[in-house]
Amino acid sequence: MSEIMSSQKMQRTCDACGAMKEWELIGVQEPAILEMQEWYLITRAVVMNGRFEKLSVNACCLSCVPAAAVKLALPVPAEEPADDIDLSQLRAANFEQPN
Repeated sequence: MSEIMSSQKMQRTCDACGAMKEWELIGVQEPAILEMQEWYLITRAVVMNGRFEKLSVNACCLSCVPAAAVKLALPVPAEEPADDIDLSQLRAANFEQPN
């Protein structure tokens, strides 16, 4: 007989006060589910690069909701441009043998 032990953990961080909570999702019990439901998820739809995107923040309690929501009101940070990497040159360099 074999035995498999696995774990799935969910971690939330409050975007207002920085409080962090972690829950084990395997065999989760009602007290943990009720604790998860105490958190608030605030979502804002924005248009980035011509597409609708969803930005979200977490708040651990009702008093943290306004401070977390302010983070959604701030301008969306610009994405950093992706590095231009020529994969064919990398592959060729890996196959070259040093003399």
